[in-house]
Amino acid sequence: MITVIHAHESHFNSSWLEGLQTIPGATPMYSASLRAFDLEIFSSSLENDDSFIVMYSGVVVALVPLYRLKGNDGVIEYRYGGEYLRAPLVGYNNSHKIYNKIVEFVFEYIASLAEEHGVLSHMTMIEGVELLEGRKYHNYLTELAYVDESTICQLIDLRKNEEELWSDVRKSYRPLINRAKKNYSFEVIISNNFDEQKCEEYRKLHHRVAGRQTRSLKSFQLMYESIKNDQGFLVIVRDANERTTAAHFFFYHGLYCLYGSSAIDDNEPSNAGIGQLGVWMGIITARNLGCHYFDMGQLRLTSNPSKKEQNIAQFKKGFGGRTVTVFRGKKKFK
Repeated sequence: MITVIHAHESHFNSSWLEGLQTIPGATPMYSASLRAFDLEIFSSSLENDDSFIVMYSGVVVALVPLYRLKGNDGVIEYRYGGEYLRAPLVGYNNSHKIYNKIVEFVFEYIASLAEEHGVLSHMTMIEGVELLEGRKYHNYLTELAYVDESTICQLIDLRKNEEELWSDVRKSYRPLINRAKKNYSFEVIISNNFDEQKCEEYRKLHHRVAGRQTRSLKSFQLMYESIKNDQGFLVIVRDANERTTAAHFFFYHGLYCLYGSSAIDDNEPSNAGIGQLGVWMGIITARNLGCHYFDMGQLRLTSNPSKKEQNIAQFKKGFGGRTVTVFRGKKKFK
């Protein structure tokens, strides 16, 4: 009754999309747009896309992201760059017994693939919204011989009205946002006003700020495609001379929005508020698109965060929301 569809099979993409529509908790990190983006940005270290879908009685019941990456030291692992892959997304409500059977099958199958391909370990994490919405109250990964490496993230409840969301923003951020609104203009690029040349402003700013091209042109084009496909949007901030000074990119899917990446001109004054304005408009745009939760991302990536990581976490917490546990786990295979 249980069957598997692998990433290289012809009907994988259509079945994955079916699962996205039917399994609760499908965040942007599981979306087709982000899968395409991931496969591009990890292409230099990607040994293979071992992702798979589990079917039960002809119905999609599990989506399993699984990127087999090879490090500079030659070690092969299932991970997300240097971070944690999203955990298998399992959905079956008709029987708790069958649900457990599917979960057991999924993780045994991951272990069998690891053994077959010489994979040392699997690093995985459960989306924070799973805890907030009551689907996962504990780190079930520990029951499957994964070592607990949990962290925290910041989630904003977009079901609040705009006034409530504004009152939750850090007091010192509000005058910065208001100042930026007076001194700068902003534009939100979504599917119904898509303009590739305007999207290119983000890439050019990204290049200018970094001083070099940090990612392939294709990776940016895939981000633009997500906007066209109603799976992403871009907030651009410009000065009085129409020069792009900040750009913020967001992925969204269903009820969830994820703060993706940003580029801010470091020649602008530190108190200009353009970074805060871009994120604030991202929050409001996600709410207007019907999202229920806005994920600011993980606040602590390592057990000993650097000063830069601490500053980023402090910035993210300034927009309100709740600090939620992100259940993570790592398993080494024999």
